[in-house]
Amino acid sequence: MKALGHLILTASVAAAAIGFSIGKITMAPLAEASATHRYTLRVGDRMRIPAVGQLCAVYIEGGAPELFCARPRHARHHVTIFRDSIQVWNASSPGAPVWSGKP
Repeated sequence: MKALGHLILTASVAAAAIGFSIGKITMAPLAEASATHRYTLRVGDRMRIPAVGQLCAVYIEGGAPELFCARPRHARHHVTIFRDSIQVWNASSPGAPVWSGKP
């Protein structure tokens, strides 16, 4: 269960990072801001982030859970989030990650 908690935290951080780096950010007045929510994803679950046009899914890769996010159409990059690393892959040539880092 502890690993699932780390996956949820990592998924939240990745979704925020994708939103900041890909989407155009506009600030809403405080009265119009929506409440934040926490969602628990399990292996096989999928989620859509409409604000940044991302589709994410939880898979098992090499025995470890991963969160995989990409745009469903015309994707330029794929983001894969593991417990101990985040990798960004070029969608047209997925031979090696173009960026890799620690959460």
